[in-house]
Amino acid sequence: MGSKEAEEFLECFRCDLGFWDACYTTKINCSVGERCYTGRGKAADTLDVKTLGCVKADGCDVETTVELFYNNTIFAMTKKCCDTPLCNSAHKLPIAALLYLTVALLTL
Repeated sequence: MGSKEAEEFLECFRCDLGFWDACYTTKINCSVGERCYTGRGKAADTLDVKTLGCVKADGCDVETTVELFYNNTIFAMTKKCCDTPLCNSAHKLPIAALLYLTVALLTL
């Protein structure tokens, strides 16, 4: 029974917000029934944004509207899912660069 339980939890990368293909990532264990995802969208019609994490299967391949930060930038994002460990890999981005890009986006 122990090995079956281990198979139910999927390890994925998590990134709350990345720009282009760069994300500051950590590893997380998804809840039972969730898959890894890579979410892609475009903010302010020019900036490619990306998120990584876990999502229930019904959230896969569905376009959702996301509000970004306090300046109410709204963009559409689609989450593409996969179901093998760490299948939603991303390039790591130093935290200083991520903060710089976040500030730049806030000034749009």
